[in-house]
Amino acid sequence: MLATELAQLIYIKKIEGNLSGVTIDFLAQDSRKVRPNTLFFCIDGVTVDGHRFAAAAKEKGAVAFVASKSIEDQVGDTPVIYVKDVTRVMALLANHFYGYPTQSLQMIGVTGTNGKTTVTHMIDALLEKPNKPTALIGTIYRKIGPKIIQTHNTTPEILTLHETFQELKEIGGETCMMEVSSHALQLGRIWGLDYDCVVFTNLTHEHLDLHKTMEQYAHAKSLLFSQLGNYVGENSKPKVAILNADDEQFQMFEYSTPVQVISYGIIANADFKAENIRTENGHTIFELVIQQEERYLVDMPILGTFNVYNILSAIAVAYVYGVSIEEILEKVKAFKGVAGRMQAVDKGQDFQVIVDFAHTPDGLENVLDSLSQIPHGKIITVVGHSGGNRDSSMRPELGRIALTKSDHVVFTADNPRTEPLVNIYEGLLSGVDKESVSYECIDKREDAIEKALQLASTGDIVLLAGKGVEPYQIIGEVEYPYNEIEIVESLLGNR
Repeated sequence: MLATELAQLIYIKKIEGNLSGVTIDFLAQDSRKVRPNTLFFCIDGVTVDGHRFAAAAKEKGAVAFVASKSIEDQVGDTPVIYVKDVTRVMALLANHFYGYPTQSLQMIGVTGTNGKTTVTHMIDALLEKPNKPTALIGTIYRKIGPKIIQTHNTTPEILTLHETFQELKEIGGETCMMEVSSHALQLGRIWGLDYDCVVFTNLTHEHLDLHKTMEQYAHAKSLLFSQLGNYVGENSKPKVAILNADDEQFQMFEYSTPVQVISYGIIANADFKAENIRTENGHTIFELVIQQEERYLVDMPILGTFNVYNILSAIAVAYVYGVSIEEILEKVKAFKGVAGRMQAVDKGQDFQVIVDFAHTPDGLENVLDSLSQIPHGKIITVVGHSGGNRDSSMRPELGRIALTKSDHVVFTADNPRTEPLVNIYEGLLSGVDKESVSYECIDKREDAIEKALQLASTGDIVLLAGKGVEPYQIIGEVEYPYNEIEIVESLLGNR
């Protein structure tokens, strides 16, 4: 594609150098990914300024640049398009360069504090068709058909997203499920994507390091619904918002979008409602009531009221896409859960070990409440909290929930970054009377897990909270490989 074709899309710009005849074959914002004939976007990010890497990008083959401040000293007479907002322009040009791929895909976005990973996997399972690969983008990985790619951000940057969509279309796929984080919405990572169906799970305390207040956090989440658009034309895709009717933000999200709204819940009179919920032999059984009339018995082989909410939203999505109720119920019964979400680790020990990603107060409370419904002795919880630039205001509540809903807590490292662990421990303990609870602090996470396993007796439950299958641990400024499941299996095998 000619660089001039891309430049014509930008209304306000200043071009230095000659774009005539320049061919663009690739787009990049990371200088390590530059190849010959690349258009390089200099993003001034939170921690890294891409303008500093313009010379490196040119050396690797960048033939044109988009920047917001001068890089002439680095790129010489190589053409530069200067704009006010490089991120916004990158979204615009990427969409055009890749041929507006989301217009011809079934795009499903899921946002909310908790449940995004489980809901996207549930939707993927319910919409699965023979010989029709799907894409799933989220916290654990990006999946494109059978291909798995590890990822660090819940929602990757826009160029990675477009590469994913392009690869999905090349292998004959039609549907993409995406976790959409508040960071992505606030920072413009999904600008220009054409969603058909968006799901809201819940809104609880998290990410106030970025959003400052719960009101601003809610507003960031609502952007996904307002960005569904207002236009409905003969050739436009049908749009729908699927909202948790029991969440106190339901009405605000309903007002934020002009498209059809489908509700789900347990308490409110929702379009998809669960009644008479009970647990039997590790399964959750409930009655699904659709539009207050049709009733169906649902058998789900995973535990937790929070997972009832999750599956209700997924069922609503499948219903919208025309999957029969009979097929939905069969697939729900076959759904075995998601790695690192209420995942049991069994090496023949006489107590239960559960690994879960729960890292917010609401998420941890949901997991502990669900575990309390299982016959057990003691509940021993291993938990920490991320340090550095993360939201520390949730620590008192996170610690209080762990301590009041467990028999013993081992506080340890999650991703402490450069923050002293003693500061994190103090925050986690600040919401309780220390003399009235049972806890200890062990800095090294592997040692903390080993201690919890040593404390466990027949019939006990050991909950390892916060990491799930996150493949790294950040200590200081170093990202170390980490695998909680492998660590637990090794420790159990050595008992």
